[in-house]
Amino acid sequence: MAITEQHSRRRRGKHPQGETNPSSIDRLSDLPDSVLTHILSFLPTNLSVRTSILGQRWRFLWAYVPTLDFHDENQEIINRVMLLRRVQTINTFRLHFYLDCSAYQLETWFTFAIMRGVQKLDLSLAYEEDTVSGLPGCIFTCETLVDLSLYYCGGIPASGAVCLPRLKILRLISVQYEADESLPHLLSGCPVLEDLEIRLESDMVTCNVSSPTVKRLVLDFLYEGCCSYGRSDRLEIDNTPALEYLEINNCSSEHIKCGVLNSLIKAEIGFYKDEKKQDYYLYSRTVLEFFDRLCNVECLKLDLSYGPDIMDSVLSAWTTNFRNLRKLELHADCRFLPKFLENADNLETLIFTEVC
Repeated sequence: MAITEQHSRRRRGKHPQGETNPSSIDRLSDLPDSVLTHILSFLPTNLSVRTSILGQRWRFLWAYVPTLDFHDENQEIINRVMLLRRVQTINTFRLHFYLDCSAYQLETWFTFAIMRGVQKLDLSLAYEEDTVSGLPGCIFTCETLVDLSLYYCGGIPASGAVCLPRLKILRLISVQYEADESLPHLLSGCPVLEDLEIRLESDMVTCNVSSPTVKRLVLDFLYEGCCSYGRSDRLEIDNTPALEYLEINNCSSEHIKCGVLNSLIKAEIGFYKDEKKQDYYLYSRTVLEFFDRLCNVECLKLDLSYGPDIMDSVLSAWTTNFRNLRKLELHADCRFLPKFLENADNLETLIFTEVC
């Protein structure tokens, strides 16, 4: 149903001499309904609904807002808002819900949004580790989704249908996975993905990231600056020829495997000490072999300030040429500095913090 454009009269206050007081003109109500609903789309839905008390024109304006944004609302309120909506499209559906809710109710809400062509889905659920339930399967077959953010959700499936043909942005923050195969299975159904962010909290033997279209990749295996609750013994970044930006914060991966990164322009890398590691010789080789894959970057931030000691015998043989490197921000012991200066002929900006 299209919104009927209405134009309210300006309410003008008069000075004693009969002049109009500019400060009392209601310019907001003179805006078209399409502009007002766009403004209301930036508010949580409960605040958008409250604008109905502003006047007759505002009474049902909230029902045409293309965004649904619920933060810990009562289930009955959410259901009533959905029933009273007067527009048949939803651009953004945001649900941050920390109360008990059945799987059936969740699926009902998501189906409501998907049937109305939702483009952005933002879901945050509190869960108990022993009672994690899977997400509704309809999420993973939504053909209109462009942006999907999952926070503290459970049950990313390792099998079943995944078809997200328009998805370009994917954020997986502290979610749980059915198996190590869950992540590559999900990525396999995202043929145009460009921006991927993963913050790991559950344990994985292997974290495998493979996407030929992704341009921005963030992998954070830390939690508030410390080792994460979850661990990944192996980190594999494979088949990412379009990758331009890479950010990694890692303290748990004993083995790091990375394919060719010919398109990489900028990287921000931080490795942090993990007392559970036993073989630092093997780890030293793994880290430096990973650094070899960064040889094409133009801008590099490397933080080893809290990282494990890289063994001299391994570092002395490291001779990677950073031919495109123009800016380097290095937080490490002084052994790394000459290595970069010798092998980065085009370096223009250097920020070095020595770690003792």
